[in-house]
Parts: sequence; C-alpha cells; structure tokens
Amino acid sequence: MLVTVNALPLAVGVLLSCSTTLGEISVYGRLTLAITWAFTQLVVLVGGTWWYENRAVSSFEPASATTTASRPAGGAW
Repeated sequence: MLVTVNALPLAVGVLLSCSTTLGEISVYGRLTLAITWAFTQLVVLVGGTWWYENRAVSSFEPASATTTASRPAGGAW
C-alpha cells in the first residue's frame, strides 16, 4: 500500500525533473512548481509512512498458542 500511494507522486516528480520548463512554472512568487511538488511528495511519503506504522503497531497481537503459559507442561507441543 505504501508503494502504491507514493508511486504517482514519484512518477510526476520524475516527469518534472526531465522538463525544466515545467519545473520553472511559478506557483506563488518565487515558489516554483518543482519545489511545490517536491514538498508535496515529502508530505505524502511521511504521512503514508506514519499511517503504515500506526496500522502495523495497532494490528499486532501475539498469538495465544505461542505464549509460555499456553504450552502444556513437560515440553510436549
């Protein structure tokens, strides 16, 4: 999922890096499209990573059969 979310911003970033005329388009004052897109890509990457980390931690539950208390005495499985 993390790769899928970041694939489109990466592809657009590659296209912008290949064309200097597109990257030089002024968005606001001296802020260009290339810098705006790079910042957007960074936000998507950090946000997606944060979301993925939270989902991975919250869905972690130890398997009940692997705990020491659930094993029968005598070492038999």
